Amino acid sequence: MIYLDNAATTYPKPKEVYDALDFAQRNLSFNAGRGTYKKSQECLQVLDDLRKEIASICRADYRDVALLSSATEALNIIINGIDWKDGMNVYVTPFEHNAIIRPLYNIKKTVNLNIHILPFDKETWEPELSKIENMFALDNPDVVFSSQISNVTGLLIDYSAVFELAKKHNSVTVLDAAQGYGIVELSTKNVDFIVFAGHKSLYGPFGVGGFINLNDSKLKIAKSGGTGSDTLNHDMPDFKHERYESGSPNVPAVYGTLEGIKWLKNNNVKEHEIKLTKYLIDSLESLEKVGVYAPVDKSKMFGIVSISVDGYSADEIGHILADEFDICIRTGYHCAPLIHEFINSTINGGTARISISGFSTKEDIDSLIDALSTF
Repeated sequence: MIYLDNAATTYPKPKEVYDALDFAQRNLSFNAGRGTYKKSQECLQVLDDLRKEIASICRADYRDVALLSSATEALNIIINGIDWKDGMNVYVTPFEHNAIIRPLYNIKKTVNLNIHILPFDKETWEPELSKIENMFALDNPDVVFSSQISNVTGLLIDYSAVFELAKKHNSVTVLDAAQGYGIVELSTKNVDFIVFAGHKSLYGPFGVGGFINLNDSKLKIAKSGGTGSDTLNHDMPDFKHERYESGSPNVPAVYGTLEGIKWLKNNNVKEHEIKLTKYLIDSLESLEKVGVYAPVDKSKMFGIVSISVDGYSADEIGHILADEFDICIRTGYHCAPLIHEFINSTINGGTARISISGFSTKEDIDSLIDALSTF
């Protein structure tokens, strides 16, 4: 099997992660901090160790890292924790995931939100800053969302320029860094919340995600329950991450993610993916029937490439690659509802998405190209 669906989840994981998961299932499957006994306290320390590693990536306070089950849960807690009022304006880029879009539209069922799509140039894929500035002047941006990397096209989105304009209007800014956190450097300037996913760029297992509250903002409580602390208080604890974490934490997944980050620190995944992304794009462009969804400057793409093939729908491409060549890619709309109008891919039923990782090789790309050349 050739696996090229790493934007969905990285596979394989480092051997250290598999070993850590086995160890944790046998030795750290206890309820963290709920007991005074040694193993419970060891599990509590594992949680803090991961918070510190997550925080060190963007030089944040580890106590501001909320560990949850996924990036989707993190975005739901942020979105449902904002004090929405009728008439508020929220802005999203055309590249946003349904983990943002669907919670916003769910809020819109009971609150009269104005949801605006930020304009991006269809050739360069850069934000049209003068138009955005005018939009913000007309309809004050209360909350602005942007991804760090598009999960459909691999575009490195210029969120910093957008957030700089937004902060002139005192906006809340949320950065969805699920595709690149820990690999691609990011700027925290003008960012209030960063969302991460353990099973993607951090090379951990499923079951860990979260957010970093950079400005110590107080969100409304969107999920409540037991935390093991301040038990007689009927309200959630009010201190840092404890405000947003309830229920029994997934300690084995946390321990596995911790090892994934340690592995990342010792391997130059970014450089590998930059080189392999260029090789992938150049190879795809050599095929007459293949079209690559890309901006003018393809160096702004990282790790993810979407394509079309003349005469085939996106799903047909995926089925043929899987059934005849044992090559795994992702096809369709990739849980990103807005981008397909932007790149004009709805006519093909979405895109065929190829996504690489630190374990992908040139040989994997060559096999894909050989398979696509038969179409």
